[in-house]
Amino acid sequence: MVALATKTGQHRSFGLSTGPASAIYVINTLSRGGAEHGLVTILENGFLRDTNLYVLVFGRGDGGLRQRLIDLIGEEKLVEVTPDARLSLIGMVRGVVALAKMIRRIRPQVVILSLKQANIVGRGVLVFHRNVRCVAFEHIARLERHPSVHFYRFLLRALSFRVDEVWADCPTTLARTRSHYPWPRQRREAVMPLFIASAEAVKGSYRIVEPIRLVMAGRLIRRKRFDVAIDALALLKARGIDARCTIFGTGPEGPAILARAVAAKVADRLCLAGFVDKWWREALHHDIFLQTSEEEGFCLVAAEAMMVGLPMITTVVGGLNDYSTDDVNAVHVPIGKAEALSDAIRGLASDEGRRRRLGSDAAAGMAEIYSAEAARRTYREVGTGLAAAAVSPR
Repeated sequence: MVALATKTGQHRSFGLSTGPASAIYVINTLSRGGAEHGLVTILENGFLRDTNLYVLVFGRGDGGLRQRLIDLIGEEKLVEVTPDARLSLIGMVRGVVALAKMIRRIRPQVVILSLKQANIVGRGVLVFHRNVRCVAFEHIARLERHPSVHFYRFLLRALSFRVDEVWADCPTTLARTRSHYPWPRQRREAVMPLFIASAEAVKGSYRIVEPIRLVMAGRLIRRKRFDVAIDALALLKARGIDARCTIFGTGPEGPAILARAVAAKVADRLCLAGFVDKWWREALHHDIFLQTSEEEGFCLVAAEAMMVGLPMITTVVGGLNDYSTDDVNAVHVPIGKAEALSDAIRGLASDEGRRRRLGSDAAAGMAEIYSAEAARRTYREVGTGLAAAAVSPR
């Protein structure tokens, strides 16, 4: 444990000593996304443990992680601007006022901004609080396709001068978001692991008894491209191959996914299973995991599938560039190509030895690279640097 003293002699800590440093972590909602799960993961593994930590959210979202977060920081330190199920403009505007009040009341040494909307609000407020260290937590390189995307991009770049430190969920995200900071200045950078491999379960049998059991997981949103998997199911059906697909997750695109399956006449081969905590336990009974996104950050669900030894067919986006290798621990396919996906499914389904090799190598690699020990070591290193920077003269 490292204690860092300020000029006044008070010890201040970011999970690394006994001092009462204060921090505010700003995030959009408490839905069950990768960034939100990541916040809980780093806190459960000791990061910011000895810090007077507050979490500000603009909207409750589906609230799936609310109780776990309360157990970690206390209900009095969770500030929810609105009870809205989705992030809203009203929530963001009210978030400006809430964050400004919290900074005046708490006087934090650092504010951590996770996800794009939180970064816009936080950077804007922190322009008027130059003594507070600003950390931008990057989770994805490209913004969602949305009417406001160009305005968001402009604001993020314009306010990037206020960012003192940048964290990212994987090396690829860090590299690809450097262009978001056009103002020339030195910034500390760090890759923060938001996934820790569990040894709770690993796939045993790789034998397929028809039908072929495919599985997917994640938020039901456009960039996940579940439509490509639906089209691949239709192509497999046309070729006389019996394949079924289960999708774990919730989101706004659920009705559209089902409608596409109905139109393609494969609705009877699709199961929308909803959100299931530790979905990968049930996924172990499936044969192949599919990941079809056109853009990702770390991609938690792909890492979880590999962790339990599921053979994976995936597009190469975001963190998949960092931890997946074609024909070593995964099968790579191009983005948006249903025919290539159906061909990959056919090929992998016909080769039990290859499925076993890919799944076993994936599980072994995840266990080694994303161990709890490795993650906690990174948290200590990042915390030490954050504490030192936060108490240094600006």
